[in-house]
Amino acid sequence: MISKKELLKDSLVCVILDRETLEKSMMLRTAEKALRGGADMIQLRDKRSSTIEVIETALALRRLTKRYGASLIINDRVDAAFAVDSDGVHIGRSDLSLKTCRELLGPGKIIGASAASLNDARRAKAIGADYIGVGPVFRTPIKASAKACGIGLLKKVRALRIPIMAIGGIDSCNISVLTESGFRSVAVIRAVLLSKDPLAATKKLKEAITR
Repeated sequence: MISKKELLKDSLVCVILDRETLEKSMMLRTAEKALRGGADMIQLRDKRSSTIEVIETALALRRLTKRYGASLIINDRVDAAFAVDSDGVHIGRSDLSLKTCRELLGPGKIIGASAASLNDARRAKAIGADYIGVGPVFRTPIKASAKACGIGLLKKVRALRIPIMAIGGIDSCNISVLTESGFRSVAVIRAVLLSKDPLAATKKLKEAITR
């Protein structure tokens, strides 16, 4: 079995299937295209659907990610993560507490946390997060009111010696800003979900990181 540490190290491109951005009917089709393009991790973020609907989608995604050797993370919905035996969960600053998630899921599952400041990151590490999603790195319509943290915050959080995943406004045009500073793990939404060709968009991001 792959350890959490190894899994996170290999997770270079995480595609977030955000229900606010993508129609439910497009979820699985887009996920498979992203996986074919080289996505290492799929994160399901659905705060609109019922529990049973989220579980149904998560089950289908679990089958897909296993087929492509990728991992599946469920955003916020610990019940769905538990039901489908996902690789873990990601919690925002206003979601269920990390401590509660760990008690429910056990030590073997990945728990990621969001951070928009160094204090957020320190707090997440202190209570046991396995990785931290740091951002928004660049301005993004998905969090229009949030100020972009830029590369500076990523560098500060890197000093905490915990796996980090850059998120927020990242696309093939600006990803070099991250790779040139040694950041090789990104989470994207619009760059893939709103692309005319999700497979090609994912492949382009992956190639930018690995070349």
